[in-house]
Amino acid sequence: MEEISGFRKILITLLFVLFAAIALGLIWFFLWSPASPVGAGWYLFSFAAGLSMIVLPCTLPLAFVIVPLSMGKGAVKGFTIAVAFGIGVAFTLSLYGVFAAVLGKVAIGSLGAPLEVVKNWLYFVAGTFAFLFALGELGLIRLRMPSYSGAFPGFIQKQKDVLKALLLGLFLGNIGVGCPHPATPVILTRIAVSGDVFYGWLLFFTHAVGRVLPLIFLAILAILGVNLLAGLVKNKDRIQRATGWGMVLVAGFILVLGLFSHDWWVASGQHTFLEELTGEEKFLGIVSERLNLAAPHAHGLPPETSTGLFSLPISWGTWVLLFLWITPLFWYYLRKRKATQALLDSPEKESAKKNLPYHFWTIISVSLVLILVFGYVLPHRFREKAQAHGIEEMMDEHMEDGHMQDSEMMGDESHAGAHESFYHEETEVAEGIVVSLVVTPDKPESGDQTQLGFSVRIRPDNNFVTEADLEIQHEKKMHVIGVRDDLTNFFHIHPDMKVEESGLFTIEHIFKEPGYFKIWSEIKYKGENHAFGHPIVPVAGAGPASKLEKEIVKSRIVDNYQVTLDYAEVGLGNNHVDFEIMDSFGHSAKLENYLGEKMHLALISEDLSQFIHTHPDAAGHGNLPEGDGHTDHSHTLMDTKNPTQVANALEALAHGGETEEATTTVSGETEADHVGFTLPIKKAGFYKVFAQFRPEGTTLEADASLVAEFWIEARDSQIAVEKSGEGAAWWRNLIVSIILIFVLSWAVKKYITVPPVVMKK
Repeated sequence: MEEISGFRKILITLLFVLFAAIALGLIWFFLWSPASPVGAGWYLFSFAAGLSMIVLPCTLPLAFVIVPLSMGKGAVKGFTIAVAFGIGVAFTLSLYGVFAAVLGKVAIGSLGAPLEVVKNWLYFVAGTFAFLFALGELGLIRLRMPSYSGAFPGFIQKQKDVLKALLLGLFLGNIGVGCPHPATPVILTRIAVSGDVFYGWLLFFTHAVGRVLPLIFLAILAILGVNLLAGLVKNKDRIQRATGWGMVLVAGFILVLGLFSHDWWVASGQHTFLEELTGEEKFLGIVSERLNLAAPHAHGLPPETSTGLFSLPISWGTWVLLFLWITPLFWYYLRKRKATQALLDSPEKESAKKNLPYHFWTIISVSLVLILVFGYVLPHRFREKAQAHGIEEMMDEHMEDGHMQDSEMMGDESHAGAHESFYHEETEVAEGIVVSLVVTPDKPESGDQTQLGFSVRIRPDNNFVTEADLEIQHEKKMHVIGVRDDLTNFFHIHPDMKVEESGLFTIEHIFKEPGYFKIWSEIKYKGENHAFGHPIVPVAGAGPASKLEKEIVKSRIVDNYQVTLDYAEVGLGNNHVDFEIMDSFGHSAKLENYLGEKMHLALISEDLSQFIHTHPDAAGHGNLPEGDGHTDHSHTLMDTKNPTQVANALEALAHGGETEEATTTVSGETEADHVGFTLPIKKAGFYKVFAQFRPEGTTLEADASLVAEFWIEARDSQIAVEKSGEGAAWWRNLIVSIILIFVLSWAVKKYITVPPVVMKK
């Protein structure tokens, strides 16, 4: 008895902890959650969103399962049953995260669909279904969400209590996924973008835990003798109507966001107003400053030619949103008036008729307010702010460009002076300059520091080449690139000569995983670029073994940036490829120089025999405009609210030294072109591309970069090369996933009922 009493105290403590977690999570979600979570913030966002789903019509009924299961079994067993049920629900829901990751990998990676397009379709489809379900909840159409009918499969009913609860959770978790919630497409989009199965499972499992905690909270209350279900049943109709109207607003927004894209949301002024209302930008600015991170993003005016799905102009977006919001109001009023007229003469009918004019003018007033605020005030307010901010930013950039041109004029490198590299294997050089690799210790292990030494000499006399004899290429005297034999663990580092006149460049490096590593070094000597391949370096230690996996895709997600590789069929000889880098909002990402270039590219063959390290073409994109290096920075103060002065300033800046390769919008953002490379390929086969870049404002270390990796296949045009079957693995996964979903849906179909719509007469 004392043990049971003690466990009840534990339950009471746990009850308060759960209450605090649920309350704080809901407050954070509705008041402070960011529009675009980052990093670990996605887990908090996903968890808090799950908490908020307790009131939805297909989640709340689960309370009527978990509470009766837990009551009358004693404190310990009742709590165990509740937890088992919750684990089952959470696990089943988490599998949808796996499916979203596989689907995203197919759509974004293998099919090369742009990230923004995938996101828009997810929002559009989710918003459409949510909007239809919302109309069904209000009784406007005959479409209701599925709910649990109360019947269990026979094999579940025969199990013991705890196992029965677990199996019920696994069974019923599949039903709860159908709830339309504004956060659901956001979370699923994030998972699809990652294409990572484990990340998708974990993120949606976190979301599922958020869904389950309120149910466990209700179960603990019931175990302790407090049953809240009676109150929920009493107010069920009010909850249903409130949920329906809330879903109309949110689902309409999600639908329009998908149909007209993020550019519409920005241009509508709603995004910026919401940020100002919550203080998100100011808060993130303080955090960024203290953590020495990049400043939060600012929004400019999207191009006037921007379109959404089906090439619809974004200027239509706000009016479509207002139509979706206002139409159900009048529809509901007409249904209510018709129902009132159908009533028999009675005091109730007279009272309802008197209230009809009040409802009508209330709807008219609400509609006018919505049109005024969302159709005029917010867009007009945002446009004025964006123009003012854009003029200031453009002037700052114009001044900075002048200084950058001055410094560039003094530089010692030029695209026009580029030279072809001469490739050598270290062991095959008998005469002339050579770089020899020395590894210390000679048997390195993963995770430990290893010194890589590169001795530069002239054979056959082995005379040292001093640092002064070498020329700078892309800000460094020596570049070193390495990969494991399965073409993973890529690194690009830069040794230094510690002792002058020694001819020895050294650097400390940590091999992250064991395996066999191929390393190349590059130098520039007497105006010629030389690349040297060094003998394989075996690295011991614990870790995953090498496993060569080839997957031909044209799009990768790297740290919230979508990198797309565009090329025609790759063959022998010179091949042109283009890279396009988009941020998470579908805009061209600005790149800052990385080692003197917008991008660096390493191309390595499957057998490690072919190596190319190259840079954007001579007519490369993102280069500074040509000029005399002198710019007049004087300017007068201007009234940014004066359209004439704004137009004049824009025209003056637009003709003040800009080239045709880059155009500046009124927001001050530069529309980045594709970054193009020419790849000279001499041998047919599979190659891996390592594309390095630094987004503007990144917090990476000075010599660090983001790396996007792609496999390509070079074919001899005269010899047919069969495609590898390994790239089709995702098709098998997709087909199996779809079959399993249909089987699971068929298995639970007879246990799901659609509540009939009862019309009042």
